[in-house]
Amino acid sequence: MSVPRRAWLDALVATLDPARDLLVAGLGANARYLPHLPVRVPHFALCDAMGAAIPLALGMALARPDRRVVALEGDGSLLMNLGTLATVAASGARNLTALVFVNHHYESSGGQRLPAVPADFAAVARGAGLPTAEKIDAAGDLAAALARGAAAGPALLVLPTVYDPAEMIPPYSERPDEIRLDFQRRLQGLAPRHSSARR
Repeated sequence: MSVPRRAWLDALVATLDPARDLLVAGLGANARYLPHLPVRVPHFALCDAMGAAIPLALGMALARPDRRVVALEGDGSLLMNLGTLATVAASGARNLTALVFVNHHYESSGGQRLPAVPADFAAVARGAGLPTAEKIDAAGDLAAALARGAAAGPALLVLPTVYDPAEMIPPYSERPDEIRLDFQRRLQGLAPRHSSARR
């Protein structure tokens, strides 16, 4: 059963700890929602480059082993860069957890359907060597799954997500330079220049 994207995001935001977590969102709906949610942790939202969220998060995880890094990626974006899972496994970055939102559509480019292949992302991740990979069925189960991933990472969590072509996804509301500067300020323990949770 699929869960609305906003329910997944609300459950995630509630679990994040500013003293522990960093957040990277891939191109598309997740990145567009972040400025409108009460995200208290340093976060970086990509505006382009499909499939780049997990590689960027891996770099952060290796650079900051004192932090847990959570990456948000879409199924279409991950299909474009499946090899990154082997790289993540080989890195041994135990502090990285990737969340893959599976709605079987290229939502950011107009809602085209993904190839009609039943990709089992958890099985692919396990085959690539990730010690933790599982599908989560309900938003209420996300916090416990994140804890499991943190205990035995790197981890991949698969989130079945409703595709709703009528969903009112916010437009991009921050420029790339604003995103970069706010991420840097949050890392330094400073207040962001631009307000999160705008609605």
